[in-house]
Amino acid sequence: MITVRIGGYQAPLEAVLENPERYVRQLERAKTAQGFAECGCNDGRPSPKLVIRRHPAGLFLLACWPGKSSMHTPGCPFWNRNAGRAGSRADLDAFRHREGILDVKLDASLKVSSRARTKPPQSDQIGAARKPQRRTAGLLAFLEYAWEQAGLNVWPGYGGRGWSACWSRLSSEMADCKINGRAGADILHIVERWDPARKDEILAEMASWTGRLAPTSTDTPRGLLIGEVVAHKPSQFGGEIELRQTKQRFFLGSALYQRMQRSFQAPLAGAGQPTQRCVAVFLIERPKAKNYLTIVDAAAMLTDSRFLPCDSAYEVAMADYLASQRRAFVKPLRHVDGAPVHPDFILTDTSPESVIEVLGMVGNTEYDTRLEAKRHHYRSSGIPLIEWDPAQSLTAMQLPEPTAKLGEVG
Repeated sequence: MITVRIGGYQAPLEAVLENPERYVRQLERAKTAQGFAECGCNDGRPSPKLVIRRHPAGLFLLACWPGKSSMHTPGCPFWNRNAGRAGSRADLDAFRHREGILDVKLDASLKVSSRARTKPPQSDQIGAARKPQRRTAGLLAFLEYAWEQAGLNVWPGYGGRGWSACWSRLSSEMADCKINGRAGADILHIVERWDPARKDEILAEMASWTGRLAPTSTDTPRGLLIGEVVAHKPSQFGGEIELRQTKQRFFLGSALYQRMQRSFQAPLAGAGQPTQRCVAVFLIERPKAKNYLTIVDAAAMLTDSRFLPCDSAYEVAMADYLASQRRAFVKPLRHVDGAPVHPDFILTDTSPESVIEVLGMVGNTEYDTRLEAKRHHYRSSGIPLIEWDPAQSLTAMQLPEPTAKLGEVG
């Protein structure tokens, strides 16, 4: 069990992430007295520091100390295997860090002007040199990146995880970010777990965010919302989305609803299921003179019941099995630039690490070609490979014995 030291107080890290409201007094005192908490994920000294962030809802949340992710052990939610990796053109990446602040550029308009265009756009002069343009990210890449930054694609091999821990980690890691040049705190809202004891604070936080979306005579602001989809259905003018933890309903037009059903069939099928979850990010606006919110763009991600991201129901079964066997693993996410392959899972409790491929589409020509390329890469790189054909029982799969109990320190 990983513990966290908050001043002179020590508690299970999982409990602090899942129920931050129970540790307000200790976290506030430590923030005032020494300015940080300490993660107990490894035996090294000094212990990795954790930032204690004050959340507008009256809570205190833990975040990784800037640039210190590598000090944490694999399996710790503050460990990021991709920390510090940057290409030669990192300044042009959609996700980049500057002076410890995450700067995101999305392929989305966060404000729509109602003013008529007075001048036609100027075309480039023929032969004029063009500066390299910074890349942009879609909503799915943004959701995956946020999930990885929050360590939610990492499983330590024990314990549990509910939505509150996801909210806590996402809120703390994305607190100071900039999105399309604007403060993320003004743009992004992550739905908090409903707690009747904190009803006033939760509703006030939601009201504050929706208040920023009020249209003006000149433009219509937009915001980003992350939550768990529990149900969706057709409505009179398109579709209706219901999120867990809130009674608010969100509406979208027919074309977008149909596109969501085509593009995110697997995640939407997992909505409301006992062993699956559908997590989504929505680009939201408020129509003028209306008291409801409209979705203008969206992306969804399938997860298991622990909110570990998965690409299919077969991968959900694999994640559940690995967790039941108390294995420590990572689910690589596809937004990572420059990766030669993207394994389905990586066991982090073996030395060397072992990759797992779920053979969910054997017989598809394109899939088989990609699988052979992966196998070649693993062989040439000396990476142990485990394959599972869903036609076979998971219990028949031969997993290597773990060589370490990662993260299970006091």
